[in-house]
Amino acid sequence: MVDIIPAILTESETELIRLVRIFERAGVSRVHLDVCDGVFVPTRTIKGYEELARLETSVKFDVHLMVARPELACANWCASVRADRFFVHVEAVQDFAILAGHAHECGKTLGAAINPETPLARLDAVVGHTNIIQFMTVHPGQQGRTFVPEALERMRQFHATHPDIVLSADGGVTPQTAPSCVAAGASLLVSGSYIVRAADPARALAELTSVT
Repeated sequence: MVDIIPAILTESETELIRLVRIFERAGVSRVHLDVCDGVFVPTRTIKGYEELARLETSVKFDVHLMVARPELACANWCASVRADRFFVHVEAVQDFAILAGHAHECGKTLGAAINPETPLARLDAVVGHTNIIQFMTVHPGQQGRTFVPEALERMRQFHATHPDIVLSADGGVTPQTAPSCVAAGASLLVSGSYIVRAADPARALAELTSVT
C-alpha cells in the first residue's frame, strides 16, 4: 500500500491553517510539515510546534526538520500532540541513535532524511535505529523544485539491501514521477507543490493515488 502525504512549507500560520482545512475536507489524515531554519537551507518557515499547539484538528503530522541542529528542537516537539513522526537529516544530526532514543521515550517515531548528493554510506549510522528513511527527490528548501531522477537509483540500491525499512520519496512527486518512486521501493510519497498549488487539491490527491 502506498500513502500519499501532502506537504506544507510556509512562513504563515494563517496559510498553515488554510491548507490544513483544505486537506481535512479532502479526507487527509496525515500531513507533512516542513520546518526550515534559514541555516541548513536558505528558507525560513514557521517554527511549527507553536502553531500546531494552537491548531484544532484531528490530522496527524510528520515533521521534516530541515534545521542545522535538530537536537535543539527535540524538547519543543516532545510535547506535541499532533506531531508523532519526525525526520532529521543525516547531514545535520550529530548522533542519530541518541536522538532516536529521546524520540522513542516521548512516544514519537524518528526517521532519517538524506539529500540527493549525500553518499548512501551516511545511512549506515541510522540503520538499526529507525524503520523509515526519507529520500529527498529534490534539493530541499523550497516547494516546486525539479525532481532529481538519480534519487530513484539510490532508493533502489538501498531498498535491495534493506527491504524491511520503509522508504519515503519527498519532492517533485507528480502523476509522472510517482510510479517510478514506487517502483524504486517507496511506499510513502510526499507531494507539496503539485497538491498545494492545484485548483482542486482533492482531485490532485486522487490523481496521485490512481497512478500508484
